[in-house]
Amino acid sequence: MPDLLLELRSEEIPARMQRKAAGDLRKMLTDGLVEAGLTYEAAREYWTPRRLTLDIRGLTARSKDISEEIKGPSTSAPEQAVQGFLRKAGLSSIAEAHVHSDPKKGVFYVAHISKPGRAAEEIIADLVPGIIRNFPWPKSMRWGPASAKPGSLRWVRPLQSILCT
Repeated sequence: MPDLLLELRSEEIPARMQRKAAGDLRKMLTDGLVEAGLTYEAAREYWTPRRLTLDIRGLTARSKDISEEIKGPSTSAPEQAVQGFLRKAGLSSIAEAHVHSDPKKGVFYVAHISKPGRAAEEIIADLVPGIIRNFPWPKSMRWGPASAKPGSLRWVRPLQSILCT
């Protein structure tokens, strides 16, 4: 099982914000990993005046493949119900659904959905930029001409480097 090290280096973070920021980083990243289907053995956060670091041990290399069945309406249901089922299941036509029959419930549509697992690297690459952009600092600042644009990066102090291995 691989390990993950994430280090965010910036100019000096105010002392009153360091401990909470490290905890927020841990919570945001571990919650995102678990939500994406990865598990880990241990996570530990560290902080200094210029760094927030998260060390995650025993991270699974891939998320599991997911297969699910979405039960739809009866085969005699009105067209609106069928169209709603197709949108919910992500199918383009009713021909992609399977027909199941049950002696008590009758004949109905079922969508068999399978989603392949993703590599941990892909999941982390999707998570980290969003976490950094939406980090919950009580006060943050902008720096440089590019930061004047709406939606630009805001951080407690200028962010100098991101290390993620």
